[in-house]
Order: sequence, then C-alpha cells, then structure tokens
Amino acid sequence: MKATILRRDFNRAAIAALFAAIAAARGTDASAQPQQTAAGAKQSARRDVIRQSLPGDPARDITLVEVTYPPGTGSPVHAHANGVMAYVVSGMVASQVGDGPERTYSAGEAWWEPVGAVHRVSRNPSSTEPATLLAIYIAPREATSADLMKPL
Repeated sequence: MKATILRRDFNRAAIAALFAAIAAARGTDASAQPQQTAAGAKQSARRDVIRQSLPGDPARDITLVEVTYPPGTGSPVHAHANGVMAYVVSGMVASQVGDGPERTYSAGEAWWEPVGAVHRVSRNPSSTEPATLLAIYIAPREATSADLMKPL
C-alpha cells in the first residue's frame, strides 16, 4: 500500500525542518544587533535570517527575523504595518497584542499579530534563561526592516 502525504503534514514537516535548521545555525552569527537602553543595559537583538521574493501579484517578500532576548529583557512597545507571525524557538516569551491578555509562550508555540496591532508586551519572563523567537513577515517587496517593526 502506498503512503499518502497530506499537504498539511508536508507543510508541518517543511516548517519544522526550517526552524530546526535556523536553530542549529543561530548563535554563530555575529551580525545580531542588540538594542541598548539609555543606561546601557542589553535588550533584545534582531537578526535578519532570510528574505525571499514570493510569486504572484502584488509583489511580496517573506522575511524571517530572529529575535533573541537575554534573561529578563524585552522589546519596546511596537507595531507591525503588515502583521507578523511569531514562533518561539527556545525559552519562553511573554506577549500581549492589542487589548488581549498577556500570555506566555514556550518553545514550539506561535501566535499571530494582525496588521497594525500594537504589541504591548514582548519579553523574556525568565531571569536565568535566554529566549529566541522567529518573526515571520509577508510584506510588500519595498518594505524595509524599519517598516516591519516600528517602535511606538
């Protein structure tokens, strides 16, 4: 009997393989850009992982950005002009989008931030372990990194 692979299973396997490859490669790239507070304390670091043109009209790109949170740090309040999906690669990330409740996500969990939603909380709740998430954007081809994440 021939095994049948459903599209859902293929997509899940392909995404899991992509995340595994990214997780294996992370930590070796010195291009991550840590953000600094006025007092000089470390905050999150963002690293562009890949940007790829998508077929179709209108012209769009898919962009994956790795965000690393040292223990107890986070990102400033921000918005995404084109929406974003976030996937926790390691550790835990506390998140509050819009007026929704704050929720803590563990490695392997994901959430969606709708177009224009204010991301009020994005932080690592652990005081001892780092956390990493992958932000996945589908945006107009001309969108810059500053367009993808705008601090408020």
